[in-house]
Amino acid sequence: MKLKTSFIAAAMMAVSSVSASAAEYVFSASADYSGPFADVMPNAMSGINAMADWWNKEVGQKLGVNVKIKIYDMRYDSAQIAKTWPAILASDKPIMHLGFGSPDLVTLMKRLPSDKVPMLIGTAMVGVVWVPDGWHYSIRPTYSHEFAGLFSTLQEQKKKKLVIGPISTQNQAGFVDQVNGVRKLAATYPDRFEVLETQWVETSPVSLAANVRTLAAGNPDVLLIGGTTVQVVAAAKAMGELGVKIPIVASTHNGLTEVAKGIDLASIEGSFSAFSFAPPERPGLPIEKAYDAYKKEGKWGLITAQSAAQALLAFRVLEKAIAKVGADKVTGEAMRNALLDNKFTEEELLGSLPTLDFDASAPFPIGEIKASAEVVKSGKIEAFGNGWMTVPALAKW
Repeated sequence: MKLKTSFIAAAMMAVSSVSASAAEYVFSASADYSGPFADVMPNAMSGINAMADWWNKEVGQKLGVNVKIKIYDMRYDSAQIAKTWPAILASDKPIMHLGFGSPDLVTLMKRLPSDKVPMLIGTAMVGVVWVPDGWHYSIRPTYSHEFAGLFSTLQEQKKKKLVIGPISTQNQAGFVDQVNGVRKLAATYPDRFEVLETQWVETSPVSLAANVRTLAAGNPDVLLIGGTTVQVVAAAKAMGELGVKIPIVASTHNGLTEVAKGIDLASIEGSFSAFSFAPPERPGLPIEKAYDAYKKEGKWGLITAQSAAQALLAFRVLEKAIAKVGADKVTGEAMRNALLDNKFTEEELLGSLPTLDFDASAPFPIGEIKASAEVVKSGKIEAFGNGWMTVPALAKW
């Protein structure tokens, strides 16, 4: 018995020794538990936390590295981020920051190069932050690239010019940029795409009947509404009032999952949500299996799939940095170099993203950009197609 007890004690000491010798790093993360995205934040953060637990157990232990996720409620507010960031730098010394949208970009993108901390976000980029040599990057291209991938597929299916009717908000630079990018698409490929005159509306319109009537007169194949969920719901109600049926193309933040909370999906049959990570409904996703095995809370869905993909890419970047500089010498600069110097395959990313390549010319993937989408079919949300859609080449607008 004494021998057995001694053996167990020795084994525990060995495990403790290995654990104690592991290099430990911090990924800080922006959350929004008290702002506009509070309702989806538990699922979003569950995606990050589950992938951290998966990586630490399945990969990090073998590399002698452990990563802590430090989540901060930034309220989707630039002032809160500006106030909190210096303390994060001082106390956590993160080697990567997992951002959550425009407030992080606006507040941090100009100071990250001097802070030597790269930021990776899960939301799509916009043209106004399409600058070279930055330290801010997204797992996704611009919203316009994502829309272009879907529009290209729909145009190929139609075999004629695709007519697009945009509804957007003029006082929101990011929403205007979405339309400008799609107009660039039509200008680049005039034989394939036509964009009708944009209907500029309020962020939360009461009625869009007049605007939808105006667009319907131009016989659009789709309505582009990349702004708010309220706009999508208002457009759907307007079409019901007018007796017209035109598929809506939205993004993720105002997409099908969010719209379904306000109206019956049957009223937007055939409508889409466009993005560039794997649709959560895609069967057999390895990342979903990893999430299910390690999640402590949360539910698999669009925001969870996005945040899990964001975190997984950050961990794959860390692996490349470790291979280059060693397990105990990783810095924020080593992380940025690893992101820029390597290609990340769809297999490495557990099917959550297409193969990605980055360089210093843009804050999003370069090369042959891919997109994906969800569609409402028979009143239910399902993945559109079985694979990735190729995005036509677009120069900066």
